[in-house]
Amino acid sequence: MFSESVVMLVLGFSLIGCLIYMHHSNSKALLSQISLIKNEISEKTHNTTLDLSELKEDMLDMVHETIGNMQPPNAFDHLLGALAGPIQAWAMRKAGINPQTGQVLEHLLPAENLEEVAQDL
Repeated sequence: MFSESVVMLVLGFSLIGCLIYMHHSNSKALLSQISLIKNEISEKTHNTTLDLSELKEDMLDMVHETIGNMQPPNAFDHLLGALAGPIQAWAMRKAGINPQTGQVLEHLLPAENLEEVAQDL
């Protein structure tokens, strides 16, 4: 019994030692990758200047293009919007969820009332 406990302790400590070594080596590799990326970014940003007017023009072009492609809703969109609520409520009831609260019906009703609710669906 004592020898089994010693073996388990030795195995446990060796496992912890291996995990610490792996964490240390992965941390060193991650830090070297971060420093390489920082150097690449600093080289790229050092050589170029940021032109805010060009960035502003690009943003304005995107906004104008997006607004230009917008369309007012038509009758079909309004019909689908009106039908979405009742369809969603039906689907939630079918799934056993109260549509008004989002709570599961089993938690709200006693077991004898669940059969009545299921028949209504």
